[in-house]
Amino acid sequence: MKSKRLLIELLDYIELFEQSFPSEEELTLKSFLIFAQTMQEGNTIPSDPSLRPATLGQQQREVSIARHLSLLHRYSKGYIKRALTVSNLLQSEEEYSYLASLMSGKPQTKTELNALNAMEKTSGAEIIRRLVAKGLAEERPDERDRRSVLVSITPLGRAELMKVFPQLRTAALLLSAPLQESQQATLDFLLHYLCEALSTLPPAKSDSDLSELLSSLQRSGTPSY
Repeated sequence: MKSKRLLIELLDYIELFEQSFPSEEELTLKSFLIFAQTMQEGNTIPSDPSLRPATLGQQQREVSIARHLSLLHRYSKGYIKRALTVSNLLQSEEEYSYLASLMSGKPQTKTELNALNAMEKTSGAEIIRRLVAKGLAEERPDERDRRSVLVSITPLGRAELMKVFPQLRTAALLLSAPLQESQQATLDFLLHYLCEALSTLPPAKSDSDLSELLSSLQRSGTPSY
């Protein structure tokens, strides 16, 4: 019976899906369909249960994921650095990301900007100081809370962003160009999932205990899609 074989294959996908997100309390149909499509395109489900991902060396897979994310970050940083050469004022990826966070025109507190860019307080303050010194951003007291300072983009800052956007779009296309459209959608979903989960943690300072951060993440669970 064709339907019986299809059902068995479907159950295999569901089992793998649950193994891939062990701490997720509620798994949605949308995320499962993206997962199944990715598996189907890669034909990655072995027929022998002993060779399935759960038993293929969890530690090796975790190390491999971390290594490839690190490499991807290096590629991205290099492409962005080249893209920013069209600007005489924006000198780093961090300066660009902070300024882009203000592009909507809504002023942000320094704390909000640091959280949006996953940056700890001291480093974030230095980035904001440089943007203000270059005239790309400006500060003013927060009327709701005099202890806070609001940061907003200036017309010069907006002009610099518009100058670098075409090059930055090319840099973004470089990173995903080898992927098919469906693979890009899957990658976007997984990266968004990871960033949402990690954003619940405090910024990882040099003195942070990694085991405590991991335990905190495992206790809080992961976002649902």
